[in-house]
Amino acid sequence: MRVTSICSLLLVILVATFFSPTEAGKCRGRYMEMRGGDGFVARGGCRGLDSQIQEEYWTTVGFDGALRDGRTTDDFLVFPENDNNGHLQRNSFVGYWITRSKYGENVHYEAFGHAFIKPDGKVCGWFVGSQKEVVEVCGGFRVLSRSRYNPHQPLPFEWVQGEHLRNRDVLGFHHHKIAKYEVNGDEVLFGDADVKAKKFNGVSIANEQKVEVDSPETFNRKIWLLKKKTQQPTDVRQAYRHPRKLL
Repeated sequence: MRVTSICSLLLVILVATFFSPTEAGKCRGRYMEMRGGDGFVARGGCRGLDSQIQEEYWTTVGFDGALRDGRTTDDFLVFPENDNNGHLQRNSFVGYWITRSKYGENVHYEAFGHAFIKPDGKVCGWFVGSQKEVVEVCGGFRVLSRSRYNPHQPLPFEWVQGEHLRNRDVLGFHHHKIAKYEVNGDEVLFGDADVKAKKFNGVSIANEQKVEVDSPETFNRKIWLLKKKTQQPTDVRQAYRHPRKLL
């Protein structure tokens, strides 16, 4: 009788362990394209997941081209040369595009790409689409930015390389990861990487043509991936306060 009870208990524990969602699974943030003019809305997600960038670090470019929530282009994240492998970042930013309408009703597609500001002030981005085509988007996407709540915070991210890196080690959403490709000394572009598959897709800022890397050797040598710094910086000038704490 006692043996039967113990076996039943072990079976319950085993089943619970097998079917319980992992922290990573529960924390997968989902971003849905809105039908209105306000860009994207977050659904779920966990603040502490190391492979995701929280809401406060994104600026939404509405479908009408306007920046939301009081953000300006001055908020777009610029990596200093010493934190950018010696590269001077000129009018180039990390963009994130999600669509559920371009490729059919409720057909989801997302990608990281290269955002920029046109001479007329319009914020646009180049992305590689679902059909491997070049897509220029000037509304309904996001731009990586300084913290909304702590704009004076020192840079909390860093670029890393290495064949040992896994998708969960670097920043992005699901298997799409924020990446930077060193084409040559004069051209560095932001795009979308799959670390496990060792693939990168982006758009050349020189000729607006698709750029693809699918060689592991080239990927490990030329592609940089964004990661949270191990020691997160603090800003003594403006300690972080959640908006709810201000009510």
